[in-house]
Amino acid sequence: MHRQKSNRMVDQNELRVMQICVMMMLISGYVTDRWEFIAAQVAIFLLTIISLALNPFIAAYRSLLRPTGIMQADWRNDNMEAHRFASMIGFSVSTAAIIFMYNGHSTVGWWLVLLIVVFGVFALAGWCAGCFSYYMINKSGIKGFFKHAPIGNNFPGSRPPKLPEGTDNG
Repeated sequence: MHRQKSNRMVDQNELRVMQICVMMMLISGYVTDRWEFIAAQVAIFLLTIISLALNPFIAAYRSLLRPTGIMQADWRNDNMEAHRFASMIGFSVSTAAIIFMYNGHSTVGWWLVLLIVVFGVFALAGWCAGCFSYYMINKSGIKGFFKHAPIGNNFPGSRPPKLPEGTDNG
């Protein structure tokens, strides 16, 4: 598979904050048995698809957590498009969950929510299923939005390695 070299930088801690907050929203919905938490997350996924800057979790990271030193940036060579695609998948599955719940199939809806949480745990651990899907679509030859191959020798969907010490990282 052709791998591309990159000078494209993505703050991995920004993604981690988003992943944690998504899981907290979805778990809150499950624990309280309130579909409104899931609907709010659907809206947040949609905002993220439109622009990462519109995501309130990212905004909190950029304006509060990073400037106050609570968290430091973790810049790595990466393709943001793969993460945006993962948000598209989260949007689609969350929307399906809401539709199932609305139509009286709450069990199926909550299982879909659980699926997103499980994949969120995988993403926090370093492997993003949505990113993997993005790279498999790229590998199939579909370009356009899917034009970016994995960076370096990473397994598709895995978190890129840290930059060497002393590297200008953003």
